[in-house]
Amino acid sequence: MKVVLESLSDVLGQISERKVPVNVVAIDGHSAAGKSTFAAGLAAETAATVVPGDDFYRVMDDVDRVALGAEEGAASYDDWERMRDEALGPLRAGRRAEFRPYDWNANALADRVIVIEPQPPVIVEGLFVSRPELADLVDLTVLITADSAVRRQRQLTRADASASWLERWDAAERWFFERVRQPTTFDVVVALSHRP
Repeated sequence: MKVVLESLSDVLGQISERKVPVNVVAIDGHSAAGKSTFAAGLAAETAATVVPGDDFYRVMDDVDRVALGAEEGAASYDDWERMRDEALGPLRAGRRAEFRPYDWNANALADRVIVIEPQPPVIVEGLFVSRPELADLVDLTVLITADSAVRRQRQLTRADASASWLERWDAAERWFFERVRQPTTFDVVVALSHRP
């Protein structure tokens, strides 16, 4: 594990220093830590393809979703099977990815189709994207961290935030980073110093 403080350049260095090509970079971290912003910056520097993890939220009945415990939520909130089959697998193989993104207003897959051309490195960003089930498709894992108070403030500004939902969501995040992907298992850790 390498700790990088607020530095895109060090992550770029990690990509260029690898002895094998870096085709897929997974940027993970707690919600509201700055994953999307960091991924966008990295993509701008590398002309990379970006796969947003939010497009692969799992379609599920709200009653069923609310009933999930922390371990079940960490395993089921995202549709990692669809991400693997429709996005990362094809892109890793140098093929175009085509998928319908999750529609957050309808809790369904959108009618539109997103087409992503393979432009390495492919950056997949979002919570749970470093899960072991995708490990054979990922060459570099990056953990984005930020102060928990700052993250909470940012979470509460989001339209879908409610105290009860955030409690369940945070429990799933904690389970994932304590039991599945501990910070020490990442190739790079980027500690962002956001201010409230």
